[in-house]
Order: sequence, then structure tokens, then C-alpha cells
Amino acid sequence: KGLVDGDNDIIFCASPSNEQLEYASSKGVELNLTPIGKEAFVFLLNAKNTINSLTQEEIKDIYSGKVTNWKQVGGDNRIVCPLSRNENSGSQTTMEKFMGDKKIVKPNYLSLLGQSIGFSFRYYVENLNSSSKVKMISVDNMFPNKENIRNGNYPIVSNFYIVTR
Repeated sequence: KGLVDGDNDIIFCASPSNEQLEYASSKGVELNLTPIGKEAFVFLLNAKNTINSLTQEEIKDIYSGKVTNWKQVGGDNRIVCPLSRNENSGSQTTMEKFMGDKKIVKPNYLSLLGQSIGFSFRYYVENLNSSSKVKMISVDNMFPNKENIRNGNYPIVSNFYIVTR
């Protein structure tokens, strides 16, 4: 919004959401997205959770409400609490693209008694908000480290952009 409204000259971000692109279009602003790097989209669990890897399909099943208990994917008998981010945040937009045609369901209140799963970008988790109480997990048995991002083995990688008007 700040870039479209002229308050900012440049931003660094993940791909804008459809709503953000429509806002720019409605204001007659063309956004120029220049890819400057790649970043892994990662999934986070409590460090005590016994799950260390999920498949992409299992993650989609969790966020669509098909999987509601960790035991369904090889974990403990605990309710799954899938956490989401604010609408139009880079992480939420990336998650919606990852989910494809599957709708993200809101967790029921009982899920707060279970164990959470969340998502973000690797850089944010490792460099800006690291915690020994949270762990990144592998996706399709591939851990989101720099080497697996660089060589294309980690399956959920997206461009990071410089965006200008």
C-alpha cells in the first residue's frame, strides 16, 4: 500500500497477493517485480513435537482440516492447531499459493489445547526470530538449509523481490 500510494519508493518482499496487485491496478500503478533471490518457505513446530518431517500433501491436509490429530501423520495423540498469518502478509500469501485450490480452515478453539504448526520464511526464523522452543521441519524429507535451497532439493522455494513503481 505504501508503495502504491507513493509513501515508499522501494520494498523488498515475497510475491504480492492478488488483492495487493488489484489495489495497485485500481490506482493505475504498475508494479515492477525484480527477483533478487530465493527463499525457503518453512513449517515450524514446538521443539518437543516428535514430528521432524511432513510431506507437502500432509501439510495441505492439516491446513485444509483433513488431518486434525498429529497421530494421523505419525505423531503423538494431540490435536493439531494450524496457525495462519495476517491476510496479505507475504507468508500468508505464499501459504495460500502453496495450498492451491484447497481452502485454509480456521482451527477450532479446542485445537489450542493441542500442538501448533506454523509457517514463515527461513531467513526470518533463523535470523530474526530464532528460538530453541521452535524447530523447522523437513518437507518431503528435505531440510530447508541453504544448500538444499540453492541446489533446488527443498521443495517449497519462492522468489524474493525488489518492488518499485
